[in-house]
Amino acid sequence: MTPIALPPARAFALLLALTSAPLACGDSSGQTSGLSAGTQPTTATAGSATETTTTTEGESVSSTMSEPTDTEGTASGTGTTTGPAVPTTGPEPTTTTTTEPGTTTGDPSSTSAGTTMPDKIPCDSEETEVVPVPPSVLLILDKSGSMSMEKWDHDAKPQTADVTRWHSLHQVVEGVVTTFDAMVHFGVKLYPKIDAGSFEPQGACEVAPGVEVPIAPMNAAAVLAGIPAIDYEVLGGTPMETGLKRGFEYLKTLDPSLQRFAILVADGEISDTCQGENFLEAQAAVEEAYGTFDIPTYVVGIDVDPSTSEQLATLAIAGGKPKPGPDPFYQTANQTELQAAIQQIVKDTLSCVIAVDPAPSEPELFEVWIDGQPVPPVASCDEDGFVWSVPHTEVTLCGAACDLLKETGKVQALYFCNPG
Repeated sequence: MTPIALPPARAFALLLALTSAPLACGDSSGQTSGLSAGTQPTTATAGSATETTTTTEGESVSSTMSEPTDTEGTASGTGTTTGPAVPTTGPEPTTTTTTEPGTTTGDPSSTSAGTTMPDKIPCDSEETEVVPVPPSVLLILDKSGSMSMEKWDHDAKPQTADVTRWHSLHQVVEGVVTTFDAMVHFGVKLYPKIDAGSFEPQGACEVAPGVEVPIAPMNAAAVLAGIPAIDYEVLGGTPMETGLKRGFEYLKTLDPSLQRFAILVADGEISDTCQGENFLEAQAAVEEAYGTFDIPTYVVGIDVDPSTSEQLATLAIAGGKPKPGPDPFYQTANQTELQAAIQQIVKDTLSCVIAVDPAPSEPELFEVWIDGQPVPPVASCDEDGFVWSVPHTEVTLCGAACDLLKETGKVQALYFCNPG
């Protein structure tokens, strides 16, 4: 592209790094994690007014799932800089030259022979930020007696002893909430209550009001402190209906403009011994949460007997997030499968909603790129592309664009202006 003379402008680049760390054990999926909130924006470093700089055609902000690298931007006397680099993917770069105020270089709007003015040029932006919106995820966990009485394989090694289902679930929860702590806001609801006994007079079918761990940012430590220890002998029945209802009551109190999800984990169906527990009521609660309040429910089974799996399959369909394939819920036969299932679900909840700050002065020229590919603006999320979910301050990636973001973890927002 032929160089053109432009008035002084400052280019800005922001690198938003997201953690992609392996889980504690058994990560067989090889999937990366997703967008992260809470990383620090980086302010642009402008060179001296007499230097020649090369900028990409459009200010760029980038989001990536790779480990963050802290590099302080510095400027030398020759105009070279170190620090976060402007991403090289995207539109072809344009070379611009700035001069000391007061010097004469001719009309900055004029062009040399054979040079044509571009249709759009980078806008001057002091500071910008891309903030993916973290989803709110409530883990609704079965802590019935069978979770400590039944054991299974946890490491695919026949020479090691089996562990309890609760031991495995605790390890998986620990790994997931630690890995996705910066990207997802987690909370926990237990059923039955944490101190339930083995029999109904001892609270075997009682569920505590509210939630054991309210949803909050960076909540991994609170989640682990709020559930029974890894080798705790959990007791009680399976009052799944009440556990779901209490969980949904809490989720409904959260900001409805945020993405809210429930992940139900169970090792069987509702206990017949828990009087008043009704599966049809549980199904109706899941359907209402999804259909009326836009709160989907994922369902994970822990070594569920096929003869009793119909309830979980029905709930998975009612919750609007059935597992692809013949089995609508995530059936797991060992800890490795349990970890892969919950990790896949949490990744699926990762946000494709991105805050845009500042709002572009010419939104019709605003561009979104993912992994070096442009994303087209579309009228609605019935198409693949991006929409302004909040006019000019928030975009939502739709369809294949959202899927690509979760696969690659890289998103760029480019600001352009008309040259006139």
